[in-house]
Order: sequence, then structure tokens, then C-alpha cells
Amino acid sequence: MSKKLSPIWLARWQALEKAINSTDIQDTTLNSMLACLKAFGEDQIRFFYDGFKDGRLLPSMVHPAENVLSATLAQVSYDLSAIRQAADQRRSPDLKATLDKADQLAQSALNLAVEKTLLEPGAVVTYFDKSPYIRVIPYAPVALVGIPYTAIETPRDLLAIPHEVGHYIYRHTSGLAANLLTQIPFDPPWFYRWLEEIFADVYGCLVAGPVIAVDFQDLLLDNAVADFTIDDGEHPVDAIRPFIYIHALEKLGFKNAAEALDMRWAAYQVQRHYPESFVPYGTDDEIDLDYAREKIEEVVGVMLDYLINEYNLKSESFWSKDLPAGENEVESLYTTFDTWVNQQLSIPINQLQRHNNKVGVTVGVTVGVTTKSSDLQNVRRLGSTNTWQDGFKQLGKEKGNALPASAWELIFAAGNWPIKGPDGDPSGI
Repeated sequence: MSKKLSPIWLARWQALEKAINSTDIQDTTLNSMLACLKAFGEDQIRFFYDGFKDGRLLPSMVHPAENVLSATLAQVSYDLSAIRQAADQRRSPDLKATLDKADQLAQSALNLAVEKTLLEPGAVVTYFDKSPYIRVIPYAPVALVGIPYTAIETPRDLLAIPHEVGHYIYRHTSGLAANLLTQIPFDPPWFYRWLEEIFADVYGCLVAGPVIAVDFQDLLLDNAVADFTIDDGEHPVDAIRPFIYIHALEKLGFKNAAEALDMRWAAYQVQRHYPESFVPYGTDDEIDLDYAREKIEEVVGVMLDYLINEYNLKSESFWSKDLPAGENEVESLYTTFDTWVNQQLSIPINQLQRHNNKVGVTVGVTVGVTTKSSDLQNVRRLGSTNTWQDGFKQLGKEKGNALPASAWELIFAAGNWPIKGPDGDPSGI
């Protein structure tokens, strides 16, 4: 059944298109991202507007057509703002100096997964935001990572980068999440909401070593005392989250640092009145924290074993080393990291580039990643996601086909892309 839609939605897209076209960016990667955003955004809007209007997309009980179009336009606007923000910040020498350093750290974190063949080469862009954050970019192989402004003077505030890149790895490595689920026993069910965060924590250890564990302990201590045992349905509970790092480091051979970090967190638990239980998100159950620690350490062990045995995912050069035997002052890891990161790093940054392909009389634009040692890799058509979602979308464009909501909602989600602004639902839709 066709649906009457106001042409205001197309007018709103045209306004966004003008804003994109008027954006002057010289940076190669950011300029290519802008082109990808424009092509993808237009394809999404046209797909949904025409599909609902012509009856090729069957109605949803959850997401009416107007909601889909509004969320998509809002996300294009937000990504445009983020790209412009990243470009504008690089015009300031003081900001650019820190962003150049952050770009190198992000590229280093991403390279570990690429070198171990988890995924194809990708580019990175860091920019200053209110807090560390990874943007979902379905239309380009780019990890867009937000870092806090405080990193300008405090290098330790760059230490969330490997964790944020871990989210990119989790979402972009084909079959990784599904394969991890087959390794982890479905008992108890409450930690399944945490799996992506657990993976990102473990990946952070694989890149940065012990220093990231100190930083995450301190980040958790910044939170309100009342949040210490709150399960938000996404992140592991603060009271036991440090044990992800401690157990991962122990398995990776950082025995001294793991022991010192365990002692340090035990002291902080006492300061938080040593809580004994938490209530899993969406339930009334009360779970013993010692039991939760055992289960989360079991998950970390299984996850690490799988990553190392299946992908050989272990760094030959961590960002930090183990503590000397008998030393418990884990804050010394910050000092060593600051010294390392303040030196002249020489990590090549990949670039996202457009390429015009002429085949016969047809011209197509592709986009891909260039590295220091190779030509264009991870190539895809401009505006595509390079996933099965492109095929689903093509089916929905063909006459005679009618996609059910269960199919087109996946296209709408685009890997949790449309969050309706920076403070939207992180689940995407």
C-alpha cells in the first residue's frame, strides 16, 4: 500500500545537500568522507521516501515513515557537523598538534587488527568532543574517534583511543561478534549486553598494555558513588569492570602490573563501602559481585584465547610494559607513557581517497584506503556500505518487490547509525 508523504522531506534533504556542497575541506580523508556521506545520505532518503510512497516498503508498527526520514536526516546533519568540526579544529596549530598525535595512536590501534587480517585497511580521524567516543560510519572505512579537549595538556587522556577503536573492530570484522557468541556459554544471560564493551576493553589491553588499565580505573572513579553498582544495560558494572583489564593483563603476561592493579582496586572498593551485589539491567534479580567477577573473568579468558588462537591477535609492541617485580606504584605507568607519547611518533596515517573509474562510456566513483606501502585498498562504490545491506537495498528499489519491515529496518539501522543526534539512543533505533 502506498503512503502519502509530504514533499517537505525532500526539501529538507536538499537543504542538507546544499550545506554539504558549501563545505570547503582540504583534508583528503575528511573531504572523501563528506562525499561518502552525501552519496549515502541521498541514497537512504530516496530509498525510504520512494519506497514508502510507492508501497515497496511495507509498514512498520515501530517506525513510521516520518520517523525513519527524520532520524536519517538528523544523522546526516550530525555527521556533517562532526566532519566540519574535525576540519575546523585542524586549522588551529595548537589543536592540530594534539590531533596529529591522536591520529597516529588511533592508526596504531587499528593497524594491529589489520596486520592480523581481522579486517581490511581503514583510515582514522580524531577530533575533539565532550568525551571519548567512536562514531558509527557505515558509508566509509573510517574510525571517527572523539577525544576530550583535556588531552591537549594531559596525554593520559588519549588512552581511551584503543578502547574506542576496539568498537570499530567489533562492528567491522565480518563474523567476529557471531563467532565470539559461539565461544561463550549462555549462562548467565546478564553479561550478553556487555559483550561489545568487554571486547573493546580486551582490545585496549592488547594494544596499550597495563597503562590503559590504570586509566580506566581512574575514569570509573570519576563517576558518582551511586553509579558504582548500576547496570545501564550496555557497560559492565563499575565495581567489577576493572577485573576485565586485570584478568586480560594477567593472561597476556603482565603479572606484576595485574597484581598491583588488583590491590589498587581492592582499596577503592573499600572506599566505596565494598558493595556486595548488583541488579542486572531490566531485572529484579540480585547478583553477588564475587560471582559476577568470576563469570566476567571466564568470558575474558575465552575471548582472549579465541582472539589469540584464531587470529594470533597479540601485539609485538605494546604501548606500555609490565611493572618491575615488587613495585606497586601503577601511576608510574602514566609517567612512562607520557614520555613515550610526547616524543616524535612516526606512525604513517592511512588516507581515504576517491577514485574515478571509467569503464567503456560509464563513469563510476569509488572510494578506498591508501597506505604508505600500497595503492587503493578496501574499495567500495561511493555511498555504499560494502555489506549485505547494499543487496537488500537494491531489492527494495526494484519494482514488484515489497520489503517487510523486518528487512528494511536493518537498512535503516545501518549498523546503529541513526541515533537522532549526539545524545540519542546508542542502540541506534
